[in-house]
Amino acid sequence: MSAPDGVPGGSPGRVPGPAGSRPAGDRSIAKPPDAREGESAGLKDEQTLGDEPGLGPGEAPVDAEKAGHGGPAPASAPPEGAGGIAHRLETGILWLDTDPPAEPALGPLFEIAERQNPRRAFLFVSTLLGRHIPVPAARHAAALGALGARVASALAPGTVLVMSYAETAVGLGAGVARALRQSDPEREILFLPTTRHAVAGRTWFGFSEDHSHAGEHLVLRPAPHPALGGGTLVLVDDETTTGRTFAALAGALAGQGLAFSRIVLATLTDWSSGAAAEAVRAASQGAAHEARPDVRTVSLVAGRWHWRPDPGVALPALPGARAPACPPWAPGPDGPFAAPRLGRAQEAPLPFETLLARGLPGPVRGRRTLVIGSGEHVWAAFLLAEALASHGEEASFLATTRSPIRPGATIRRKLAFPDHFGLGIEMYLHNVDPAEWDRLILMTETGPEGIPRELLSALGPLHLIDGAGQVHAPGAP
Repeated sequence: MSAPDGVPGGSPGRVPGPAGSRPAGDRSIAKPPDAREGESAGLKDEQTLGDEPGLGPGEAPVDAEKAGHGGPAPASAPPEGAGGIAHRLETGILWLDTDPPAEPALGPLFEIAERQNPRRAFLFVSTLLGRHIPVPAARHAAALGALGARVASALAPGTVLVMSYAETAVGLGAGVARALRQSDPEREILFLPTTRHAVAGRTWFGFSEDHSHAGEHLVLRPAPHPALGGGTLVLVDDETTTGRTFAALAGALAGQGLAFSRIVLATLTDWSSGAAAEAVRAASQGAAHEARPDVRTVSLVAGRWHWRPDPGVALPALPGARAPACPPWAPGPDGPFAAPRLGRAQEAPLPFETLLARGLPGPVRGRRTLVIGSGEHVWAAFLLAEALASHGEEASFLATTRSPIRPGATIRRKLAFPDHFGLGIEMYLHNVDPAEWDRLILMTETGPEGIPRELLSALGPLHLIDGAGQVHAPGAP
């Protein structure tokens, strides 16, 4: 896949390959800006349609002529100060101007899609993240290593607290923490993501992400650790525009009395032009920090954008509630088959041999395997794909999501279904065609009851790994 002319690191939309081939067969999400002209805002996820012949239940067909998401716009006078390439979307025109990517070997880093969200018109869909577009395990690992190396170069001496955001960046933060531990095994490093699932007796504090489709975040109280204040705080997200999401968490930590000698903001794509660092400095100053803290930013690509909304087109509403398809679920104890929401002070390797002993068929060199995580439970899906790839499988991964994105050139397949957790919301699986894969593995923190029939019916034969690490084979060959 090649970048649009003049926009290094970007892609105007999904470039399909032959069925089953996954050379550049990766993609994922980064967040969306506000739909107000000239404002640099933060982004994130969107929709559902009825059944169509040739598509899975609830899957959205795509009219490529109508969609045209992310394609360069016809000649149009750019606003004063806006440079780069214009991309016409259904709700307006987006101008993008990016710097040369830090790691050209990683290829295009994002694509453009449109959100189903009245507060955000569009989003940058990461090709590296493994959320909305399947990404080969090796390519994701390379991105983690590249971002982790940049974070390592920005750390202050002492301990490190790495935090990332549910649901999109849970795995990204875990990967940065892993890279830091690998580069400096003696350093005290704690990884603690936000979550949207409470654990009884463990809630520490919460904060809001005002632009998101699911804005409330919880931070659970980890076991005591030296990194809880005093060293470097590393905040990891897929993308930043205004920095408001970073500032909300930094301010909440300061409100808990935690002060850090340095704060590092790490993203795959940084569209903030310095605004993110300034927002975090302002939010962190106060009781915990007597002076404005030292804030640094690292990313794999940076750039600028300008959004001109079409005044004649209204932004779509968020999806409504959906009847729960399973009993309410609550997280249990932490473990290798659970999302790391209670914090991880050391790496927890996936017990690959245990899965094989419990009935997961072993790897076959050259077999095309897709591992699908669920919501915040994405890190284990990557670890399994990585383990399979180390044995010669062509293993990729991605995860189901709450993010409602409109179908188009980037989101070519979309399956909508009731959530895994009995919350009464809609969830989605993007860009998965079972015919392109030799086998599918689905990982969930719940039991099999958390996998709705719509999802099972659309995917067909697969192996299911639950939160206890038990292997189920509903319809597997």
